[in-house]
Amino acid sequence: MEDRRKTRSRQYLIDALLELMKNKSAHAVTVQELVTQAQVARSTFYALYESKEQFLSQIVDDMFAGLRRQVQPRPGEQAVPGQYYSRHFQYIARHAPFFLAMLGEHGVSDFRRKMEESALETYQKVFAPVAQEDLPLPKDCLIQYLISAHIGLTYQWLREGMRYSPAYMAGLLNQLTFQGIVRSLHLEDTIKLPL
Repeated sequence: MEDRRKTRSRQYLIDALLELMKNKSAHAVTVQELVTQAQVARSTFYALYESKEQFLSQIVDDMFAGLRRQVQPRPGEQAVPGQYYSRHFQYIARHAPFFLAMLGEHGVSDFRRKMEESALETYQKVFAPVAQEDLPLPKDCLIQYLISAHIGLTYQWLREGMRYSPAYMAGLLNQLTFQGIVRSLHLEDTIKLPL
């Protein structure tokens, strides 16, 4: 029962933060504003978190841990091309208000950095088979270009109300990345889409 109460209180605090972030930055929101908006006691907040900074850090870390779990293939699962991107967009769609707020003008500065780090880890694995001498441009610049494009496209999709399905966005990202950039660099036989 206690765990359920803590989970509910955490969610109330997250929902309150997202509501408050419509008018001010996450860092400008005070604990008092959070607990008032969430309709939880200040002592409840401090029973869960040491500080507002720990609260922000924890909810961002939890969101990315959930995203990593979502996109990983399940044991014994048959890999399907495009599965990685599809699961990525499904997860973001389920948590759209959170991602929209965090990537927006009032977001937590660490959020975009952590999103970039997560994507960097994936694309370093994807491009690992390609030697730098086989590329007409620096590999790190190519990877950063892809990451920036993907995050920008994701934010635009969220900002415009997700008018395309997660499956459509996954296909679009696959097409732009692997049928566009990767093919233009003649790497389609070397690079494989994350599954």
